Amino acid sequence: MSPRAPLYMIRADVNVEDFHRWMGSKRLRDPDHAMHCLLTECFGPPAPEGPAPKPFRLILPRDGKPGVFYGYGPADAAALRETAGICADPLQGRVLPVESLDSKPVPVEWRTGTRLGFETRVRPTRRLKRPRNDKGEMHVAERDAYLMQALDPRTATRKREEVYVAWLSERFERIGGARLDPKETRLVSFRRTPATRTRHGRASEGPDAVLRGTLTITDADAFTDLLARGIGRHRAYGYGMVLLRPAGKAL
Repeated sequence: MSPRAPLYMIRADVNVEDFHRWMGSKRLRDPDHAMHCLLTECFGPPAPEGPAPKPFRLILPRDGKPGVFYGYGPADAAALRETAGICADPLQGRVLPVESLDSKPVPVEWRTGTRLGFETRVRPTRRLKRPRNDKGEMHVAERDAYLMQALDPRTATRKREEVYVAWLSERFERIGGARLDPKETRLVSFRRTPATRTRHGRASEGPDAVLRGTLTITDADAFTDLLARGIGRHRAYGYGMVLLRPAGKAL
């Protein structure tokens, strides 16, 4: 069996003022899409095709303080600094200062049965298929998981937190590697945000949720794959990164 490719957790400071200046120069309005574009221009395609971190989490304070970038990827900080030194323009270099780039290897061995706390930002949607025309062609759209269940009289009384926790538990089961504890998982923030996925494309509004809770590792190798892959859709755009913490401790 060939050795597993290394996975690194990446951290960097984000100069919020320069980030907004760079977004303006590119006519970009969605910070998550903008960071996706910046990472691609500085480091290359997102993982697994390239070295740019994916999934990632972007935290931008509104009080003028520096933002924070977290991500998982196949390249460590030294490799990313080398690539950015060649490819990033001066403004991009101020947005993500290379001297602030740091990394640590994700453990290569996990113990089955270990309980860990986690936090993740997700876009809890379900795909809805509808006929596009009388030729049988189907149109696929994303809909808020909470709003979709509200249309069913059997589940319409479920609260948003309950729906999103169930949605997240399904994703953990589908990917494998860990089991969610629904009783210890909470919705800690929710808003609806517009999202753009192509340059100058139309924005689509959807749910933007942060959930925090406890998981149990069920398969060591699959758990590393879960971290590298992320949860849900839009993982290259700031969603789905699983941040870990000691079980029972606030993040």
